Amino acid sequence: MAIAIASLTSLEPTKVFGQNPTESTEAAQGDLLELSLEELLNMKITSGSFLDLDLKNSALSLTVINQDQIHLSGARHLSELLEIYVPGFQYMYNKWNGVIWGMRGVAADRNTKFIFLVNGHKMNTEARDGANMELDLGMLGDIERVEIIRGPSGLIYGSGAIGGVVNIVTERYKKDEVKASVTQGTWNGENFSRQYELSAASKINEHSNIVITGGYRQSDGIGTERGRLYGRPHWPYPQWMENPPADGVPTSGSAWSTPGNYRFGVDYNYKNFRYYSRYTHQVTNASGYFPVDGWPDFVNSDTLAPDRMIDGQLRNIKGFYGQIEPGNTNRRQYVINNFTNQFSYELPVKDNSVILNAGFDMNTNRIQLEDMKSAVVASANSYSSDRHPWRVETFGERRYNASAMYMLKTVPKLQLAVGYQFRLFDIGKDMAGYNSQDEKRSHPIVSDVIYTNHAVFAEGIYKLSEKLNAQFGLRYDRHTRTAQFGGVVTPKIALVAKANENNIFKVMYQTSANNGNADNYEFNRNTIGDDGQPFAGNDYHYEKPYEKPGPNSTPIPPVTTEILHRLKPERSSSIELTSVHSLLDNRLSVLPSLSYNTVKDLFTWNQQIFRVVNSGSYSFMNAELDIRYNSSNVTLGINHVLSKIANTKVADYYEEYQLNVFNGYDSASVGNGVYKYTPKPVKSNVDPTKDSVTTVRINSIRDQITVDGKNFLNLVSNITKIYLDYKPTSWLTLHTDARLFWGLTGRRDIHTYSTANQNNPILADYGSSYGYNNQYPYLGIHNSLMVKWNLSVNIQANEKLSFSVYAYDILSGARSINSLRWQQSGNSMEHTDLFGVDRTSFAVKLNYKFGL
Repeated sequence: MAIAIASLTSLEPTKVFGQNPTESTEAAQGDLLELSLEELLNMKITSGSFLDLDLKNSALSLTVINQDQIHLSGARHLSELLEIYVPGFQYMYNKWNGVIWGMRGVAADRNTKFIFLVNGHKMNTEARDGANMELDLGMLGDIERVEIIRGPSGLIYGSGAIGGVVNIVTERYKKDEVKASVTQGTWNGENFSRQYELSAASKINEHSNIVITGGYRQSDGIGTERGRLYGRPHWPYPQWMENPPADGVPTSGSAWSTPGNYRFGVDYNYKNFRYYSRYTHQVTNASGYFPVDGWPDFVNSDTLAPDRMIDGQLRNIKGFYGQIEPGNTNRRQYVINNFTNQFSYELPVKDNSVILNAGFDMNTNRIQLEDMKSAVVASANSYSSDRHPWRVETFGERRYNASAMYMLKTVPKLQLAVGYQFRLFDIGKDMAGYNSQDEKRSHPIVSDVIYTNHAVFAEGIYKLSEKLNAQFGLRYDRHTRTAQFGGVVTPKIALVAKANENNIFKVMYQTSANNGNADNYEFNRNTIGDDGQPFAGNDYHYEKPYEKPGPNSTPIPPVTTEILHRLKPERSSSIELTSVHSLLDNRLSVLPSLSYNTVKDLFTWNQQIFRVVNSGSYSFMNAELDIRYNSSNVTLGINHVLSKIANTKVADYYEEYQLNVFNGYDSASVGNGVYKYTPKPVKSNVDPTKDSVTTVRINSIRDQITVDGKNFLNLVSNITKIYLDYKPTSWLTLHTDARLFWGLTGRRDIHTYSTANQNNPILADYGSSYGYNNQYPYLGIHNSLMVKWNLSVNIQANEKLSFSVYAYDILSGARSINSLRWQQSGNSMEHTDLFGVDRTSFAVKLNYKFGL
C-alpha cells in the first residue's frame, strides 16, 4: 500500500458542516505536502469506504498519488502516472481497442475489469468498453490526487471492480487564483508534442465559489514508420509467411500521436451543495501499432506496382511487405467524447447525516479513419477535408443515476452506512444521434437497449475493543441481465488489530462482480445485418457481407438472444493479510501484503465463435511490499509485486462447439454492381443433404494463463518500482523513477515451442499454430529485464513561476527491449504483438500563477 500523500483523501468540504466550504478546504489543505508519514496515515479517506476512517485503520489496499507527485513525475497521461506509482499496475496496448490496464492478476481485451471514477462518480460505459475515456487523454493539471484501490471493491462501487478502482479527485477552490501551464515535448527534434492548461478559481460570495478548468494537447508521436513490431503479430501481418524480417517490421503511422485532445471542467459549490461538470475529447491514433503498408494503392502483388523504399531498403510488392494489405485498418482512430454532470448534497440530521447524489452522463465511442497525409490511399473509405472523417463505427449511451445514503454515528462503538442506488443506461446512440457501422444508419454497432440497476448496500465498523475493530458490509445489485440469476451479492468482512501505535495488522475478505455490457448480452455489429435485423436461424455470415471475403475472413456462427443472455456475471474474491509498520520516528513506513485471489467467469472474446464467453476460473497468489521514506529533503518509495498462478488446471475448462465447415463463398448480385457474399458450406460425406461439421474445443482460460497453469500469459508477474525526490535547496527538486519488469515469463512457451513438446499432453494443446513462432524475433522478453526510466529537474523560481525539464524512457531505442509495450491477448495463438513504441523523449514545462 503506497502512502504517496495518502492524507489528501479526506478533504471534502461537504463533510464539514457549519463552515464556509472555502474556508474549511483552504485551512485543511494548506500544508499537506509538509505532513509527516504518520500524519498522512492518520488522515481520513474517501475511497473504498462509506465510513469515517483513516488510512491506517481502513481494510483495503490503497495508493494515493498527490498533485506534487503528478507534477514532479511529468506523467504524460493517466496510464503512465499509474504505472509509475501503483504497485503491480501495468499498461499494455491492444491495437484494436487502445490502451489496456492490468493489475492484481486481471487484464482483458477491454477495460471492463476496472472502475474509473471522477470525484467518486462512476464513468464506465455500459455499452462496450468500460473505462476508456481518459487513459491517454493527458492534461493532469486539474487533479488534486488520484486514489487507486488494488483488488476487488464491489461493496462500495458495484459492478466492474474486478481488478481495482481508480478515482480522480479534481482540485477544489482554495483561493482566488488563475493558473496556467505550457508544455513542449519532442522525441527526436522532428516530432513534437504540445500541451496547454488553464484554471481559474473565484469566490462568488460568502457561501459559494467556482473553479473553471480547461486544457488542450496535441502530439506528433514518435514519427511515422518509426515504431516497430516484433513477435508474430496479428493480422494484417502476414503470419503465414516463413521468412519474416529478421529485425521486426516498421509500423504504419506514428505511435502516441493525437490530432488533439481537450478537457473542460466546472466545479460550483454552494454551502453543502456541489455541482461538477466535465467534458473530455480523447483521440488515439492506432496507425503506430499496425504494420506498414507499402502499396496502399495496389492489391495482391500487382505486377505494375513500383518498387518502394520501406525500412531503409527498396522493396518489391512480391516480397514480404507486399503481403501486408490492411485495407485502411491501419488508419484506425479511436475517438472518445464524454460529458458528465454530477450533483451532491449532504443534509445534517443531528449528529448523523443523509448524503444525496445524482448524475447524468453522455458518451460517444467512435472509430474513424486517421488522415494520414503522407500515405497514398485509394479506397472506397477514403475521405476528403470537406466532410467528416469516415466513421467505421460510432455509438454511445446516456447514463442516469441517483442515490441516497444514511450515515449513523450516534450508536456507541458502531458506525453504519446504509443506502440505495438507482442507475439507468440508455444505450445505442452517440451524442450526435448515431449508432452505425460504415455510415450505414440501418446497421447499428450495439442494439438500442435500456438497462436498469437497483442496488441496496450497508457497511459498518464495530469496535470490539480498544485494539480490535470488525469491518463488514453487504451489497445487492439487480441488473436487467443478472435478474435471472437472482442478482449479485458482494460481501466484505475484515478485522483490524492494533498491536500498538506503530504496528497494525489487517485480515480481510472482499469480493466484486461485473454485470457485463450490451455488446456481450445483445446482438451487435457482428450479428446484425445492414438491414438492421439480426442474422437468424442457422445462417453463417461474414462480418461485412457486401465486401468480397479475403483469406482472413472468418464465417461468423449464428447466435440467439437466449445464448447471449446465459452469460453469467464475472466474479472475483480476495483473502488478504496486510499490515502497516511505522519506523525511524515515523520517517519510514513498511506495508507488506499477501493475498489469495480467485477470478471466475471472466468475460473474454473468443475468435472462433466470434463472441464473448465466460472463461471459467483461475486463482493466484499476490505478494506486495511497499516501503516509503520521507525526510525534510528526501522522499523515497520502493515497491515490489510478485504474482503467481495457484491451484488452477487449464485442462478443466474446455468447452466443445459444433461449427460448420466451409470452403470459399457464394455470391449473389443485389443490383448496381453490388454482391452479397455468403460462406459456402462443405457437404457431409456421410449424408450429402447435410453440411459437414467439426468440433471446436474452446478454452478461454488458456488466453489468460499458460497451459501448464504456472504463469500469466500477458501480465508481468514480477515488477519493481522505485521513485525518488531529492530537494537540495528550497527552489530545486530532482526526481527520478524506474519501473523494472522482470520478464514476461508466460510468453516462454508460445515463443519457444518446438516439435519436441508435442509429445507433452499439456503442451500438445498449443497445436501446430505455435510450430514456427520461434522463427519470429521476440527479443527474449520472456526472460529479459525491461526498464522504463524517467528523470526530471524542477525549479521553483518564485511563488508564481516554476520550470521543469523531463526526460522519459531514457534507456529506450529503436531496437531496445526497453521500448516495448506488449499486446493483451484475446487469442493466444495469434495476438502476440510486441510494440517498440516507448522511445526516449524530452519535455519542458512552464507553470505560472496569476492572482485575481
